[in-house]
Amino acid sequence: LNYARMIVDKGVSFLFGKQIGFELDEIEETDSEEWLDSCWEANSSMTLLQNAALCGGVTGHSFIKIIPREPYPRLVVIEPETVTVSLAPDDAEQILSYQIQYPSKDPTTGKPIGVRQVIERDNQRWVITDQIGDTENLRWNTVSESIWPHEYSPIVHCQNLPSPGEFWGMSDLEDDVLEIISAINFIASNTARIISYHAHPKTWGKGFTAKELKIGVDESIILPSDKAELHNLEMQSDLGSSLAMLDRLRQALHEISRVPEVATGNLERAGWLSGVALQILYQPLLEKTETKRLLYGNMLIELNRRLLDIGGFGDDNQTIIHWFDLLPRDMMQERQAALIDMQLGVSQDTILRRLGLDPELERQKREVDSTDMADTMLKAFDQGK
Repeated sequence: LNYARMIVDKGVSFLFGKQIGFELDEIEETDSEEWLDSCWEANSSMTLLQNAALCGGVTGHSFIKIIPREPYPRLVVIEPETVTVSLAPDDAEQILSYQIQYPSKDPTTGKPIGVRQVIERDNQRWVITDQIGDTENLRWNTVSESIWPHEYSPIVHCQNLPSPGEFWGMSDLEDDVLEIISAINFIASNTARIISYHAHPKTWGKGFTAKELKIGVDESIILPSDKAELHNLEMQSDLGSSLAMLDRLRQALHEISRVPEVATGNLERAGWLSGVALQILYQPLLEKTETKRLLYGNMLIELNRRLLDIGGFGDDNQTIIHWFDLLPRDMMQERQAALIDMQLGVSQDTILRRLGLDPELERQKREVDSTDMADTMLKAFDQGK
């Protein structure tokens, strides 16, 4: 029972399950916003973000690397298990170097090699050294060395869940969660084994030999003597205690992992839910996701700042992130509330974003619709209709 996958996948879906938006100016679309949107589109934004969240959910930390390209930088999710970080002795947030190392194969000879890239701080700059490991002579050979032309490093990172005083964050699969998953599978495995061995009753008898007993599908069973006996050995329990223990462990897993059963589609205990009741049931996962939004959001704001600087728009741009609603929505109630908000003076852009629509795209579509309608009326007028 792979509950670990369920926990991580649900965390990824709640964090980056739908499109998120970036905005620099809340009033109008700027050139920098347009460039940033194109950059993310070129990097398959949501696929990239889901991969980053998946790495963070499993390992506790997420890394994204910037690789200069034209016309837009390339963004790569780095597997955390390949990264070694050197920190300042008195500051867990001050990074002195990144070391990315993993095994590979020589494309020419097919022999195993090591690949390592060291990104090291040198005063106000970063030095990038690419190396290839010689497995026979057990040494690293430097292939290239370059200077990163910015004060910040080409890597951004964040904790998946906070771990104060530590560089590495907490994953969705800490030891307590894995122990309960192991216990669930132990009980489920034992229960399945009992059913496998004892689901079918076993026939036993005494007072006769096996050769004296004749059993046929269309024959009557006749015992050879009045002292002979024939019985079925059946289970005396329906495994209710084992199933109850399994259910209690499952409930404990949902509580500790902060992924309620209702979030996995199990409505057996829920029944009909109002909006407030739904928020209460989802509250552990909502709180967990909001914490992740703070951590991953800060990483994305910093990543966008660096991307815009590389794109020539300066290094002082602060991005506003538009997250999607976490809970299922009642479309009718939302639109009724939107009409009331509009009467109170809320802008149309704000209302459209709250409803999950792109105001700029809707504005362009309205202009197209108006143009088409004007053309239709003009043609009708020319035809004398």
